[in-house]
Amino acid sequence: MPNEPFTGENGVHASASPLEGLAERANWLKASVSKDSFGKCVLAKGVPRKTLDSWFVDPQVTHPGGKGSVFDLLEDMDADECLAAMLTVER
Repeated sequence: MPNEPFTGENGVHASASPLEGLAERANWLKASVSKDSFGKCVLAKGVPRKTLDSWFVDPQVTHPGGKGSVFDLLEDMDADECLAAMLTVER
């Protein structure tokens, strides 16, 4: 790297949730959701691909705790927690 790493330019990236990680792989790397390990789990639980695609742009969603950003709802959760919470979001 030409400069010392800083917040905007660094060699490591961590997503805030498994959904955000999946969205970033799909949006930026054009990775296949159906071949992604978390993506497979989400699809197997019955979340439609169309719903996932809409969640990849961080919409406001309704869930048992109210309404807000889907990314904020799922932040700091592990894969199992995140998947369980995703299933509570109104579709």
